Amino acid sequence: MEIWDDLKAKYPRLIPSTFGFQCHEGWIGILDAYFEVVDREMPLDAVYEVRQIKEKLGTLRIYDSSYGETLSSVSAVTDAHRLAEARSLHTCEYCGRRGRFRKRRGYLTVTCDDHAYQNGALAIPEEPEPRDYRQTADGWVVYDPDVDAFVPAEPPEWA
Repeated sequence: MEIWDDLKAKYPRLIPSTFGFQCHEGWIGILDAYFEVVDREMPLDAVYEVRQIKEKLGTLRIYDSSYGETLSSVSAVTDAHRLAEARSLHTCEYCGRRGRFRKRRGYLTVTCDDHAYQNGALAIPEEPEPRDYRQTADGWVVYDPDVDAFVPAEPPEWA
């Protein structure tokens, strides 16, 4: 899958043909995995509305809503939503390869080394590299891009 129209064609009940994505194509794979879960888990009679998908503060944001779903579908879609946003913190927004969270002229972005230079400026990696921590009922988890999952973690310093 390489272009937005391919994603819309694959999930016509979820993404209107007129929908406009506000991020680069490097995150199509992340969104494909997200919509695969939504498509599988949402009951056929549920109403799903995607309102906005964009890059914000360097990472992917998905704004959507659904009505008439079951409790199991809510849990699965919520988990997929969190995973999609966490994956974007480590995925080049231009090409989909492994990326680093960077800053270019005050603008936050995630790029691989090949796409760090854009619009006449180099994006410098942020140190330390940000991590996606989430608090759960059982404690803290953090996204580990090497295993592509949230793993148990100690609370972050800011908690």
